[in-house]
Amino acid sequence: MELVIDKPELQILLNLLPDDVVISYPLYGNFPLLRFRREGYGYRIEALVQPENFSRILSERKDTFHDLPTYRDFHECVLASGIIKYANLYDFKKHLESYELLSKRVIFAPDTNIFYHRFISTYPPLRKYELAVVDVVIWEIEQSMNYKYHLGHINALKRILYNPHLIDEFHNRRMKKSRKAAYIALKEFKALKNRIMEVRRVHENVGTNDELIVKSLKEFDKETPSLVVLLTADIAMTDIAELEGLEYFLFEYPHEKISTHHATPYQMRTLLFNLASVFGVIQVEDVLVFGEFGGKVKLNDLKLKFLGNSISHEFTFHLKLSRKLRELKIER
Repeated sequence: MELVIDKPELQILLNLLPDDVVISYPLYGNFPLLRFRREGYGYRIEALVQPENFSRILSERKDTFHDLPTYRDFHECVLASGIIKYANLYDFKKHLESYELLSKRVIFAPDTNIFYHRFISTYPPLRKYELAVVDVVIWEIEQSMNYKYHLGHINALKRILYNPHLIDEFHNRRMKKSRKAAYIALKEFKALKNRIMEVRRVHENVGTNDELIVKSLKEFDKETPSLVVLLTADIAMTDIAELEGLEYFLFEYPHEKISTHHATPYQMRTLLFNLASVFGVIQVEDVLVFGEFGGKVKLNDLKLKFLGNSISHEFTFHLKLSRKLRELKIER
């Protein structure tokens, strides 16, 4: 049985699963990613995969390496769910406290990588701040959304991956790079859109997009009575910001291996969504969760394929009930 759901409806699946659940990646064979179990008001997650596990798989499939999920992809999925944080988040908190003492308002300007890491929406202290985004950042995200599989890609993947029948779902759909852009970065942009001021790029001949972003923000900083602060996880951007005299904060990517963490229900749903979106498909017990599939319309859409009958009927019942209740639009 197959069903198309949206991200919040993943909670129904989570509620019906056993207490101890393993998430795996079926295209790499028996390849477990993590285990989670209920713990208080949330979940305890434990990583079951390390960089060497991915290296072993990818070393045999070098021709299509650029499109196959890596440990970095897995790590970024966890980061973008808010379960792990930037390594120097405490330093940023101290900066935030000092900004609050200023007499003029502060506007934060996230770099492209901040959208991919979904930092703004997963860090509550930033909710009260306005955001400035250079149109170049939006353009970079949109440009990355245009890579799709053609028949040659599909056939090549079928020859080197396990469970090749699952890859048919990807025909004429987005490749990994585009899935990350559309289902994580663009989703983050849309979630923050009401707080975003779009900054037009300056008309200067510059060498890179990074230079264009920083110069545009510096010009915007001159024209507004606010303090504009660039947020980035790219050290190269800080060198340019230093030259232009633009305030910035450099986040340190958390490079340590993922071990055991606690996740709230929202973070757990987001992690499942991120993994399904970036990897294309994941397996949760006897349920396949497709983040990319034929007929997908909305960014939030997922497709569930039940391999057994253990929870399919119960899930359908609760899904229909949930949707009927949502149609009533009952206010709290």
